[in-house]
Amino acid sequence: MGKAKKPNPDGKARRKAEAAEVALRVEEVLRIRLDGAQYHDVVQYVAEKGWALKERQVRNYIRRADDLLVERQERNRRRLLSRHIAQRDALFARAVNAADLRTALAVADSTAKLQGLFTDARDLRELARLAANQGKRIRELETRLEDARRTPDPAPPTGPEAGPAGDGVTRLPPGATSGVPGRPGPADG
Repeated sequence: MGKAKKPNPDGKARRKAEAAEVALRVEEVLRIRLDGAQYHDVVQYVAEKGWALKERQVRNYIRRADDLLVERQERNRRRLLSRHIAQRDALFARAVNAADLRTALAVADSTAKLQGLFTDARDLRELARLAANQGKRIRELETRLEDARRTPDPAPPTGPEAGPAGDGVTRLPPGATSGVPGRPGPADG
């Protein structure tokens, strides 16, 4: 029999420290992914940091970073819109401070589009067409309503074609059958 291993009192603490370090690394990978880093960029970043990870570990970090991004995505539209506008405000301020007026104008345009301040001619034409069609339909309905108010209700049809209930369904008298063998008539149930 071999020697029994002594429990390592620092083992649990070491695993927690390793997990915390991995979490920090995943956050760093997420940050550079948000800056547009692709797989090869992450590999280069990992090498520069001296993390000594294998290809599979790098892919796992990227996957975990992407999962973290999905988890953090805002589901509330109002908050999401507010955040995007705040991000553009920050970009606008940076562009103005750097005297990059072209970028500042692009950011201002983007913000205005998000806020619905711009409409193009095509959207306006479509909106005018829809409004005209709705106006025409409203006028047709108003005319029909006025006509219905002016004319008295027509008498309901009578006779066998109307059916006893006046609903156009002919019913057989009690005790009669449909004439089809094996199939009961309406009076048979």
